[in-house]
Amino acid sequence: MLLEELVRLREDHQTCQKRFQESQALSQCGSWEFDPTTGLGWLSHEQRRLFNLSPDETDTSPEVVLRHHHPDDILKVQALIQQAIHDGKPFTTETRVLCDDGTVRWLHAEGRPMCDATGNVVRLIGTTLDITERKRAQGALEDGHLRQQALQKAALDAVVSIDTQERVLEWNAVAAELFGYSADEALGRNLAELIIPPALRESHRRGIAHFLQTGEGPALNQRIEVPALHADGTEFPIELTAVPVQLQDELYFTASIRDLRPREAAIEALRQQQQETHSSEQRLQLALYHGAMGLWHVDLVAQEFLYVSERSKTLYGYAEDAHFTWADCLQQILPEDLPQVEQTIQDALQSTLSATVEFRIYHPDGSVRWLTAHGAAIEDSSGARTQLIGVSQDITERKRLEEQREEALREAQERAERDPLTHLFNHRSFHRRLEEETNRAQRENTTLAVIMLDLDNFKFFNDAYGHAIGDEVLRLLALRLQHICRPYDTLARFGGDEFALIFPNIGATSIADLEARIYNDMSGLSYQPEGYESAVPLTISLGVSVFPDDSRSRSELVELASAQLRRAKSGGESDSEAERTRLRMSKALEGFSMLDALVTAVDNKDRYTRRHSEDVLGYCLQIARSLGLDAETQHTLAVAALLHDVGKIGVPDAILRKPGKLTEMEFNAVRQHAAMGAAIVSAVPGLESILDCVRHHHERWDGTGYPSGLGGENIPRLARLMAVADAFSAMTTNRPYRQGMPCEKARAILKDGAGTQWDPTMVEAFLASH
Repeated sequence: MLLEELVRLREDHQTCQKRFQESQALSQCGSWEFDPTTGLGWLSHEQRRLFNLSPDETDTSPEVVLRHHHPDDILKVQALIQQAIHDGKPFTTETRVLCDDGTVRWLHAEGRPMCDATGNVVRLIGTTLDITERKRAQGALEDGHLRQQALQKAALDAVVSIDTQERVLEWNAVAAELFGYSADEALGRNLAELIIPPALRESHRRGIAHFLQTGEGPALNQRIEVPALHADGTEFPIELTAVPVQLQDELYFTASIRDLRPREAAIEALRQQQQETHSSEQRLQLALYHGAMGLWHVDLVAQEFLYVSERSKTLYGYAEDAHFTWADCLQQILPEDLPQVEQTIQDALQSTLSATVEFRIYHPDGSVRWLTAHGAAIEDSSGARTQLIGVSQDITERKRLEEQREEALREAQERAERDPLTHLFNHRSFHRRLEEETNRAQRENTTLAVIMLDLDNFKFFNDAYGHAIGDEVLRLLALRLQHICRPYDTLARFGGDEFALIFPNIGATSIADLEARIYNDMSGLSYQPEGYESAVPLTISLGVSVFPDDSRSRSELVELASAQLRRAKSGGESDSEAERTRLRMSKALEGFSMLDALVTAVDNKDRYTRRHSEDVLGYCLQIARSLGLDAETQHTLAVAALLHDVGKIGVPDAILRKPGKLTEMEFNAVRQHAAMGAAIVSAVPGLESILDCVRHHHERWDGTGYPSGLGGENIPRLARLMAVADAFSAMTTNRPYRQGMPCEKARAILKDGAGTQWDPTMVEAFLASH
């Protein structure tokens, strides 16, 4: 019996456990426990599902659960748990969980500390409810409410909403003007007491009660005309369209209300004139009353005008005394607008109200004009409603202004999105597109590249040719970039001469391959200023970062790409021979950093000097190693190469940056830089070994060089070596105003000049090493 009882109890427990799990799954509400002493936790099946944990997962510690939280919520949840353990008070919070498919699940969590007899917290218990759908509904509700508010503000009609108790919930500005009550005066008050005449209030209340009982209302979802009550006690006619709106558990009614007094006044005037007399004098007075409107009276059975004013004829392009028929009128209406006109005529014949239609006509002058017609049906002598009387007006100008406003809005939106110079996306649009593309990449589990790119030596163009030419160069660069982008890539002008690109879905393409492709696609780009014989080469530098490999943060992606761009513009790796030489000399010699800063200052004037000095360093070391020179001599050459053009600090900027051929006077100014450089270097103790290189690297083997006119072996050996390295770099390096020559051509020039301009031994050593 005891065994049977145990079996029964176990089955009952399993049944209860199963029902508990089913109820939690049905309600999407999980439960949990946590022992702060042992750090162990327990999660129900539904709790595991909510946190994307397998039912078989054995590790249910808070650390494991926290890893599934949204990164922005982890610290908040940790703080709540610690606070509950510390003060023993329950807590409630809303948090997010990152699902495996990249979506976010919203959870409502409640926790309660359990204390021992001493008041210490020994256990935390709580529940977690999935509120994702509620959050989505709240967001949709808020969006819908904002749109509704915007529509109400922009509406030309009065908009009024009430609840089932007839309390006013919404009252826009047009309603305030129409009925004489401000929003503050109307909101919360009974609608019937505000605007419904006393005689109609009871039927109004019965109508609402009938709808609440049956879901039907004869006055709902259609236009009706009823009298309304103004704040001053007067009644006036309105057109009312009321619709019931069910929002979650709440029902309310929204009405669009239009004042009919202006229209009724016009139609009534027409009817009175028709009833009083058909004399031309009265018709003329009516036409004059309407000013620019044309008056007409048509018999639809006979399909002819009973009367058409002179103004009506001129609207259709006819002379005032011309014969103008109803058939002529219909024939000039555009075919696509004619069905609307015919339907409006039928509606007017079946109603006691006037009807309005806007349509287009072909004018005899070849243009298309917009007209509006307002008309109402009248009875003939037999009482049949077969005639219309009304007015027409030319609204072409109004339509044109409406189109202009729409076009201006489109242009304003375009200007807000586009850079005015290049017509590319602007800085703000780039960040919006980056957000969209990274979200898409995360959803689709793909990679994308962010490329920051700018034009080398752009300051040169502005300084040498003016900002107008600089703008042309930027447009030229933008056009080339557009050609290399795919249709779904994003290209933006980030600022100044800096451009930003987003390449989605790059797959397994490496950064190196991507950089190589862009450099290749952008190669050969040049700009030839007006009046100059040769084109100026345009080169770029760029930096790339990849989502999500480098970062999942959009701001970090941009910063990483910008850092790579700065690195590319500074010449590459920081552990280059030039950088190592600078580092050693800065530590060993106090004055070196000052001289290197002067070289940087020259480079800021002429975007060539620093890179040229580093290239000369490399070529000098190649020749020195080919000749078997010792390490100390190689070090002397490296230092001399970095500083050999420091004397250019004294050459005027205009000469350094001049894109064309120098005059004799300008060339003489440039020739002074070697002697000036030696004078500057000689002021720093410890650099005596490089003075000959700085002073004599422009001497020639045949004695026609400068500054001293030395020849042959009278030229210091290291200066002869540097002269070859300096010349090769000068010939092959791109300058802002010309393209560097091919290496083979420069090698041929060195070979031809050996024995006249350069030391043959040095040329031979260079050609052998390069």
